[in-house]
Amino acid sequence: MRQKEWNDIFEKAGYRFCKGRPAAFGVYYKYDSGVFHVVLVAEPENGDSFTAEEHQEVKMRILERFYRPAEFLAEEFDECPVYHVELLTLLVGGEESYVRNICTKCQNVWAYRPKTGQLLIYENQPGDFFGLRNVIESAAPERRRMPVRIPYLTVALIAVNVLVYLIMELVGNTQDALFIIRYGGLYPPYVSEGHQWWRLLTAGFIHFGAAHLVNNMLILYCMGERLERAVGSVRMAVVYLTSLLGGNLLSFFMARQMPAGTDYAVSAGASGAVYGVIGGFLWIVLRHKGNLEGIRAGRIIFMILLMIYYGFTSGGIDNWGHIGGVITGFFVTIVFYRRNNQKC
Repeated sequence: MRQKEWNDIFEKAGYRFCKGRPAAFGVYYKYDSGVFHVVLVAEPENGDSFTAEEHQEVKMRILERFYRPAEFLAEEFDECPVYHVELLTLLVGGEESYVRNICTKCQNVWAYRPKTGQLLIYENQPGDFFGLRNVIESAAPERRRMPVRIPYLTVALIAVNVLVYLIMELVGNTQDALFIIRYGGLYPPYVSEGHQWWRLLTAGFIHFGAAHLVNNMLILYCMGERLERAVGSVRMAVVYLTSLLGGNLLSFFMARQMPAGTDYAVSAGASGAVYGVIGGFLWIVLRHKGNLEGIRAGRIIFMILLMIYYGFTSGGIDNWGHIGGVITGFFVTIVFYRRNNQKC
C-alpha cells in the first residue's frame, strides 16, 4: 500500500501520523488514558531493513521519545501523563526469510504482504493490537486479498473414506474383524499366501468404527490442507498413496517376523497415510529453517513421537504402519518439494 492508504487505515483506527518520526520509518500513535499505542511501519524492500539488534535499538529510541511526548508532539500533550507505551512493528513486504527471522526473534512484530493483502501473525506474536488487526485486514483491497484455496484433494480423500465407511456400515459391522477382512482389510496370510497384494491399498480406506474414522479424518484435514497448499494436489496424492503403501508394507513385513503359530492381527485405516502427510509437512517446515507460519519443527516431531509412544503403550494400534507411513511421507516429500513452490 502507499503511504496515503496507510494514513487512511490508521486514521480510521484513531491513530495520527508522527511527523517527528525516526528517519526512514513511518510511525503512527494514539493516546488513550495515559497510554500511547505506537505502530512502527517499516518497508524492507524500500530500504527499511534492520537486524534484530537494530530493531531493538529503534524500539528503545521510539519508546524513550513517547515517554516524553511534549518534546516533539503537539502542545496538547504538555500536561498529559504517560504511564505506559505499547509499540508494534509492522513489516510491509520484504524477503520471506528476512521477515520470518525478525518475527521469530523480536517481540510485537507483524508482517504484511502487499501483493496479497495478507496480514501474517506468527505464533509467538500478539494476536491483536488494540483492535488494529481487524482494521488492517478489512482495509485490504479486494483484488489483493488472499484467495481462499480449497484443499480439493484433502476434501476428496476425506469424502472417499467417509463414503466407504457408510457403505460398509450399511452392509455389516465395521467393528467385526472378520467383516473387515472380507472387505479388504490387511491380513498377512491372505497377502503372502493368497497373493492378495491389493489389500495393501484397500486397507487404507477401511476403518474400525466411527471413532477410528473421525480421528484419522480430523488429522488428515488439519495437516493435509497445509501439505496440499505447499506441494500441490497431484504431489500430495502421491505422498498420501505411497505413505499408505509404505506403512502397510512395513506393518506386513513386521507381522511376518513373528514366531510361527502367532495369531495375526487385522489392520485397517488411513493412519499410515495420515502419518505420511505429517512426515511430509515436517520436511517442509525443516526446509524453512524449522519454522513455517508459526509452526515449529520441534512441535511436529514431539507430536509424532507422542502419537507413536501412545501407540506402543496402547493395544490394538498398528504402530509399524504409523512408522512406515511417516518415514515414507518424509522422504517422498524430499523428492517433490522445492521452496520456490511455496505459495504464501
